[in-house]
Amino acid sequence: MVSAAHVKESRTTHIHSAIAIAFSFSGLTRLGCMETREHPFPTPFRSGMGSDVRALLLRDNPRKWRWADVDGDGIARGPVHVLIAEWTEKDAESPISDVDEKVFCVIRVENDPCSFRKIEGETEEKLHEAFGFRDGLAQPVIQGLRQDDGVGLSKAKAEAGPLYEDRVVSPGEFILGYRNEYDELAYCPNVEGWTESGRAKHPGGRFALNGSYLAVRQIEQDVAAFDAFRALHGKEVCEKMMGRQVTGLPLGWDPNKPMSDSKADAFRFRVEDANGFTCPKGSHIRRVNPRDTLGVDVQSSIKSTKLHRLLRRGRPYREESNGETRKGIFFIACNADLERQFEFIQQRWVRNPSFVNLHADDPFVGSSDPKTFPKSFSMPGLASGEEVSLATFTATLGGGYFFLPGIAALNFIVGNESALKSAASEVAEAAVS
Repeated sequence: MVSAAHVKESRTTHIHSAIAIAFSFSGLTRLGCMETREHPFPTPFRSGMGSDVRALLLRDNPRKWRWADVDGDGIARGPVHVLIAEWTEKDAESPISDVDEKVFCVIRVENDPCSFRKIEGETEEKLHEAFGFRDGLAQPVIQGLRQDDGVGLSKAKAEAGPLYEDRVVSPGEFILGYRNEYDELAYCPNVEGWTESGRAKHPGGRFALNGSYLAVRQIEQDVAAFDAFRALHGKEVCEKMMGRQVTGLPLGWDPNKPMSDSKADAFRFRVEDANGFTCPKGSHIRRVNPRDTLGVDVQSSIKSTKLHRLLRRGRPYREESNGETRKGIFFIACNADLERQFEFIQQRWVRNPSFVNLHADDPFVGSSDPKTFPKSFSMPGLASGEEVSLATFTATLGGGYFFLPGIAALNFIVGNESALKSAASEVAEAAVS
């Protein structure tokens, strides 16, 4: 585990490994953590991403995690209760002990070893997803965590200029118990048996303080279909669909000019590209982050968009099975309000065929109703616009909502030994029967 103190210490002391552990609502209850009546967990987390009501809202059915050979077909159809994300240096010993896979259904996700690579025009290896695009850009900056260096403006601020503030988001949008963009303390659920330890009361309890919610999805990418599409229509059309160049630079920017990540994220749409002639309105990046385009003016738009930002940690994966190679992204988004952040983006922007009156879906995420809204993509420029027909490039396999506890809450969960033993016993009995 790595606490905030360890992160601060890491600036001067090297960290060799780190672990994050998150639990589904069912996972918490099986471990004896029962929500209180006064401060329960939010409805989306309680019902889970794979529930019928969430499936209707999200317009998909993420219940088929791959890797767990439950029914002999490599697909797990049951829910996932515990998520463990491990990072270790190369050749370092894993801090996680062996798991008894006879007792627990284990889904292992390994990073694609080819995801970090150097492509033409780049000077160093960077993260790329399976379709070849630079990944991990356009992340929000949590206010208060990245301060000036004491000498002047940080390098990132200097490079991005005044547009740097477009990315600065209140910590309560990602961390429970802190001020959010409404200037309110993000709601914290409580569990039975949790004590305040003499500290001041916090609205909604303190068990979830310093925690967060994770929206997790296993998204499989059809690389062969995308390669065929690119061969037919060209790289430029694919970049229009994504909204960025393969290198991560905004469309229309000089591809030969070296650019930092901070500078490459310092742009707006309303003035420079209001009609989408350079970056089409329906492109993937404009749907997941409309920036300054959806309000009555620039500032109100940016303020509105900050209410729906995600701290995204996607990891490309690669799986070899029966001579077949499968690739995709293990999507992880950190947010404090699943409805207002992840679900809003998914429902109102990404999977909404009426987004900015386009009558089309996100070119990479999939159609919500292919019969009513055929898979197509419009590129303004010609008098009548240019449109291409799309294949389905991705499929959401498994998905879930998880609570990522703070250190104090995690210690409380681990310290509940009797519940832990009882849960393990139940799982073992179910496995035997």
